[in-house]
Amino acid sequence: MSGPAAGLRVLLRIRIAPGREAEFERLWLAHSATVRAFPDNHGQQLLRLTGEPGAFTVLTDWTDEPSFRAFEQSPEQQAYLLKLWPMRVGGEMHLLEPLHVSTPAVPAGS
Repeated sequence: MSGPAAGLRVLLRIRIAPGREAEFERLWLAHSATVRAFPDNHGQQLLRLTGEPGAFTVLTDWTDEPSFRAFEQSPEQQAYLLKLWPMRVGGEMHLLEPLHVSTPAVPAGS
């Protein structure tokens, strides 16, 4: 099945200082429950780039850009960033407009 997609996807590439990767994962997991509590958040993923220690990607889906920007300015996100910045050695963020979604067909009788 395929069709138009709506909303906003945020792609964050982040580099974590050597030796702090597990600490970052714990911090992200703890914060993910906070992010999920925002009604305009529609999911998130933490991915590790294989073969590159300390290289992570975070994907989050939002209703729209104003909702995401409000989250970014929230006290909860600002508190998280204060903990994140000392272990971060680089990164970049991109806001993506989903255009189309294509998903596998569901077998008949499923």
